Amino acid sequence: MTAFDALRPPVTSDPTAEAYKDWFHLNIFVPESGHVVLINLSLHGPPWDRRTRVVGTALACDVQGVWTGGIEITSMSDSSVSLQSVFLKSISLAVSRDGTALHTRVQRPDDGFEVEIVAQPLLPAGALDLTAKFGSGWIGWSAVPVMSVSGYLRIDGQELSLDGARAYHDHNWGRWFWGEDVAWEWGAFALDQDITVVVARGTDKQHFVKQPPQVFLVYGKRVIGFTPDQIEISLEMEPIVASRRLPGVLAAIHPDRRLSDLPRQLVLRGDNPNARFELVFETDGAAQLLLAEPMRPGMGFINEVAGRCKLSCVIDQKSIKTTGLGVFEYVT
Repeated sequence: MTAFDALRPPVTSDPTAEAYKDWFHLNIFVPESGHVVLINLSLHGPPWDRRTRVVGTALACDVQGVWTGGIEITSMSDSSVSLQSVFLKSISLAVSRDGTALHTRVQRPDDGFEVEIVAQPLLPAGALDLTAKFGSGWIGWSAVPVMSVSGYLRIDGQELSLDGARAYHDHNWGRWFWGEDVAWEWGAFALDQDITVVVARGTDKQHFVKQPPQVFLVYGKRVIGFTPDQIEISLEMEPIVASRRLPGVLAAIHPDRRLSDLPRQLVLRGDNPNARFELVFETDGAAQLLLAEPMRPGMGFINEVAGRCKLSCVIDQKSIKTTGLGVFEYVT
């Protein structure tokens, strides 16, 4: 059984097909250089509609909060999409034919971003698969939270060591339109001593109405889940300038969104019979993705904040203190 999910395109008889969204996402955490890397391939609209857009995004943030990378937006006819792969001219993400690895390739030298990575799961298949109501429709989420990394990563012409690097992969799909009163908060944090923490919850655009959070901690090959009543989330917000905004044309139309109230600090606490932890994440820098709804008027703003984190936890009466890298996504 493969650890990887497949894209879930609608059938032509699906009355909600116009609202179709689907994407593969990969984060790479590089402890030696302090880089956090985001690679995302997404579909917006049904495959047979000429308005549908396929979007590839490749970004990296260093410890000074400087973002590098770019975006590619194209039609279905100018891309190659199968159930487990999306290939664009400069950005691609695909599950291997034997289902054992995820391959990604980015060739955008003008943006200072070149990657060829193979990521392999370190957990059994089917660890996480969740679905929730979202706006006028719904959203699904499956995750492969811990992966080994091999290959190369070249940022601004400098090849970075992947010693100790880890990856996180997830798949989102569902039915909604950008511009609806929906958003989310999501974060992945890769820490030393083989610990990964993931948090996600849906919200409205103002982040006043929040769905119950989904939180889990991975220790080695063990996944420890927490119920919503076992979780406490605190966000310290302040105006932060997104130093990298993509695509540039849409960013020029919305200069007022360059400065946004974003999390400067996240404190996440969990407490259950098996584990107790406190994670503190500090933002180094922010980037912003502007997503226009191709099927009708509407916009979504995905703010990516990357930075460092520290964790104190007790797992089965063993005390651990460690540090790492993280990324937090704050949609508005």
